[in-house]
Amino acid sequence: MRLQDDPEQQPDPCVATISRAPFFAVEVVPGSFDTFFDLAANGRAQVLDTEGAPIPGLWAVGTDMASVFGGHYPAGGINLGPAMTFGFIAGRDAAELSA
Repeated sequence: MRLQDDPEQQPDPCVATISRAPFFAVEVVPGSFDTFFDLAANGRAQVLDTEGAPIPGLWAVGTDMASVFGGHYPAGGINLGPAMTFGFIAGRDAAELSA
């Protein structure tokens, strides 16, 4: 596994041409980071009540959702993948509710 890049390794396997669609992007801007112990949620990004049951119509993703890394911060930007993944899941669930 490669972490934080290695300038001795050339060509850099972390930087390559992106040549096949589909393409996805996310704007990354500087800001403060939250804690790793926020709202408890399940695998569908549904916020859980104190009994562990999903709260209907309430989802959490990103730094509002308790970290999937269990309080660890393995590397810079590590929260982006889970935020995008659980955002997709939450959006899909929300769309199904309105259908």
